[in-house]
Amino acid sequence: MSTIRTRIRNSHSARFVRRTRAAQITTATGASPADTPYWLLWSTGIVAFVLSIVAFVLWGINGASTLFDMIVALCT
Repeated sequence: MSTIRTRIRNSHSARFVRRTRAAQITTATGASPADTPYWLLWSTGIVAFVLSIVAFVLWGINGASTLFDMIVALCT
């Protein structure tokens, strides 16, 4: 169901929508800072990649039961 042709019932909202231009809409946070901690993003990605490789190796060597036993041991 498309809402393209739906009329806005609240007159205040309708006036606001008609007057607002795309250039006037800004994000709440603004532009991202220049000092973004990319090292944190990269380190998290590398850790996730290494853990997935370890999981696939364990799966291939010992089967799925090893991984499930490790998950159960970690959660209990």
